[in-house]
Amino acid sequence: MTSDPYPDPKQNDSKLVVFDLKPKKRLPRPVPLAEIKKQKSMASFDLVRIPRLSVMPVTEKQWEVLVKMGGM
Repeated sequence: MTSDPYPDPKQNDSKLVVFDLKPKKRLPRPVPLAEIKKQKSMASFDLVRIPRLSVMPVTEKQWEVLVKMGGM
């Protein structure tokens, strides 16, 4: 994280917060959602099950699959 949580400037609700992130580095190639959905091992991933989420947990195994799909 590059910032502490702060009220979402697009919402009129102080309970909704956002924070700024900075990636450590780019993957060699993007991983499209359609490609993630094809992976049987990712069927329980919240991004596949509930795609409208903007923030979601990612297990270590799911992360390993995503990084491998991204070319690392």
